[in-house]
Amino acid sequence: MQETTIGRPERDPFESLVGVLAKASRYDLLLGIIPVVFAVALVVAHVLSVSVVQAMFVAAAIGVLVVIDACYLNPPIDQGST
Repeated sequence: MQETTIGRPERDPFESLVGVLAKASRYDLLLGIIPVVFAVALVVAHVLSVSVVQAMFVAAAIGVLVVIDACYLNPPIDQGST
């Protein structure tokens, strides 16, 4: 069963995805990297028979580097302050 909304034109899901990604800032993408790195680490640990602890350690190190980059090396700048 498909639900349709009244008075609202349907958007292509691909166009919606492109619109969201176009509005994403650098910090949104950096925050998105962290869970992706952990998911990739789990897959790599399973496929390559690497210890899960080792894979998670590498993923955590990458996550820490991403947070350090986002918060300390390239912090967001308030455009309204002088």
